[in-house]
Amino acid sequence: MDPIIFFSVLTILYGVMYFFDRFFKSCMHYPYDVFLRNTGLNVNFMSLHWHSNASAFNRMLIRWGSAAGKSCTRGFLVKCFNLGVLLSFLLLPIGIILLIITIFNGSDGAAAVAGGAAAATATVQLEILLPGVNLPLQEIGYYIATLVLCTLLHEMGHAFAAVLEDVPVTGFGFRVYFCLPLAYTELSHDHLNSLRWIRKLRILCAGIWNNFVFACVCYLFISTLGMIMSPFYQYNEHVIVTELTAKSPLRGDRGLQVQNVITQLNDCPVNNEDSWLSCLQQAQQQRLGYCISSDFIRLNDESIDIAHHNAEGRLQCCDERNPNVSCFEYIEDATVDAPAEIPQHVCLPMRRTLEDSSGYCRAGSCAQGYCLRPMLQNTTRILVFKRQSLDHEALPPVMYVGQPRDVLRSVRVSAFVPRYKQISSAWPDALSLLLKYNVVFSIGLALINAIPCFGFDGAHITSTVIHSFLVGRVEEHAKRDLISLIITSVGSLLFGLALLKVAWLSLLRPLL
Repeated sequence: MDPIIFFSVLTILYGVMYFFDRFFKSCMHYPYDVFLRNTGLNVNFMSLHWHSNASAFNRMLIRWGSAAGKSCTRGFLVKCFNLGVLLSFLLLPIGIILLIITIFNGSDGAAAVAGGAAAATATVQLEILLPGVNLPLQEIGYYIATLVLCTLLHEMGHAFAAVLEDVPVTGFGFRVYFCLPLAYTELSHDHLNSLRWIRKLRILCAGIWNNFVFACVCYLFISTLGMIMSPFYQYNEHVIVTELTAKSPLRGDRGLQVQNVITQLNDCPVNNEDSWLSCLQQAQQQRLGYCISSDFIRLNDESIDIAHHNAEGRLQCCDERNPNVSCFEYIEDATVDAPAEIPQHVCLPMRRTLEDSSGYCRAGSCAQGYCLRPMLQNTTRILVFKRQSLDHEALPPVMYVGQPRDVLRSVRVSAFVPRYKQISSAWPDALSLLLKYNVVFSIGLALINAIPCFGFDGAHITSTVIHSFLVGRVEEHAKRDLISLIITSVGSLLFGLALLKVAWLSLLRPLL
């Protein structure tokens, strides 16, 4: 869906809901109020709030916890949540180191933080991920769906671990601020604080564990998606054109078409999306020649009598009024001492020359004919796309004279080639993109919540550790609270400084 349409429709829906909410509260106050209390819904300006107390949702959690407690699965779940505690302590120094590197590193490298999520990349720095800024606005649906899944699973981890430890879940809710979803879990503080430290940490770290497990599951699906889809798609054999932008220079009857399967770009075989990018990069870096027979040159040479340099400084041996011809330069074969039988520059029809060529050449050597290289602008290249239909029927090659980066920007391809015409390559691509979003956001959410920072799980984890392990050394409760406050304040300060720097690098500085 177009982003403008999406935001417009969403704004209208919020406006309609808010209008009827005000209307029913003024005209049908009692029945509408009963409806809101029974459903847990609350409509505000540009936001929705759903809260569950002792509803069927909470009773379902209790049933799950009771069923797990009466079976052998309880021991397995307890071990899993113990691993979550260990994982949280392992992520803590990683998160602190990333924050420090981000603050004091002067380069523009990368760890990603998006709506409260972060992800480490090779150059280790922070970058806020915002749709329309450094994420395609067309992917706003994936962005929202990922936040819903990640936050929901995070809070479900807290709720389920609390039920296993016999801590009442007093509430579970969901807030949506325009298009930003947030989930939360309310627990009985008296029951939670009465637990031993390890049982309490299981509950506090369960959300981090859930996000980490979910990221691993999504990564496993990404790694095996080609095998899973193999009954319906050929994967990493060739690429298929899924979209041509409106201004793509390759649109047209003689250009590429959606559902064309590209098998080769110039002399570079195309097997997957990585090879597609590699072939485009190779085409940009290398200037290929073409092996042309002497008979074709003799019969089709249209060289003008007096060659000259055009306004761009290139030698022009063709009539500039004829757009179908181009000047070719003869590349001598260094291994042959005999003089050439053709002139240094010849004027030949571009398309017919490429169609008649017997192959490509780089160093001037050809098995048959002579190596001719078109004289084009520095960044202009000739791209020949060999293609076929979904029925494996060979189609005429597409020849394009232009810049490879224009192809990269305007042509979307997929490595999932359908085995049947009734299915689309967009389905596995959409699933793969959603899984990638979930991996990045889940790991980021787990990493941020391990950091001692106000508003995140790390603050509660830090307080629990301080009150559990320093009780013999620091007897006064207020002093332990002060130590916990200092540590959390330092973590919050580092996180705030990192966000300020990231906001400057990602958002403010590009605008200046």
